[in-house]
Amino acid sequence: MLTGAQVFAQPLTVGGANFSEQSVLANIYAKALEKKGIEVKTRLNLGNREIIIPALKSGEIDIVPEYLGALLNYYDPQAKVTRQQDVEAALKKALPSEFTLLKASSAESTTAWAVRPDTAKKYHLKTLSDLAKVSDQLVVGGPPEVATRALGLPGLARVYGIKFKHFESLDMGGPLSRMALNSKRIDVATVVSTQGNLAKEGWVVLQDDKQEQPSQNVVPLVRKAVLTPQISGVLDEVSAKLNNSALVKLNQQVDIEHADPATVAGDWVNSNL
Repeated sequence: MLTGAQVFAQPLTVGGANFSEQSVLANIYAKALEKKGIEVKTRLNLGNREIIIPALKSGEIDIVPEYLGALLNYYDPQAKVTRQQDVEAALKKALPSEFTLLKASSAESTTAWAVRPDTAKKYHLKTLSDLAKVSDQLVVGGPPEVATRALGLPGLARVYGIKFKHFESLDMGGPLSRMALNSKRIDVATVVSTQGNLAKEGWVVLQDDKQEQPSQNVVPLVRKAVLTPQISGVLDEVSAKLNNSALVKLNQQVDIEHADPATVAGDWVNSNL
């Protein structure tokens, strides 16, 4: 365990994207740092990487929970590696010099695609290869960037030949997508594999049978200018304790039980660190 507090001229700022898992993870980082006497504030629901990365670069935020494969795709859309060690190696080369990655956790939050049970039954859908056979008859929904990012619809087209009838700009498996899918306005929703409401909804998450998605382990991305051994030690300890089972349970508390992300994160930190 780490002891002693580092004194900073101003609080560290932990940022997060605009979906509930990010709010949970950002609050876990913040609560863990606070527990060691480091002053921290959070800026949540910032949007996508097109907003977050410039904010990190300018110093508006200092730390953000990231996902290995998606971050590599942001910096190198042509990257084809999928194994964790290969993704990490490529990402370390692609990152700007002012940023650094700390240790990745075993928790892996992957972009996935879900359909209603009636759609899965009608078209015999279990895998993304199955989806490719009927995708031109179906409407897909997701966050705006999924239409253009290589790991979104372009990746599905490249690996599986999937081309949808239409794309609806919604959110990442959030309330807009849930309403659209359950009301049959869309047929396929872009989701996060660890999001808590998947079990409640009863949707069928299609298997990525050709492993189009790379390793997406959760990892802290930090500005080197603020990094100290104490900060890296705290966040490395978080990553060592965080796994898929824990992340799903945390997300379920927020998504299904409507618990406050900061409270959920604080409880986890107090129980595990």
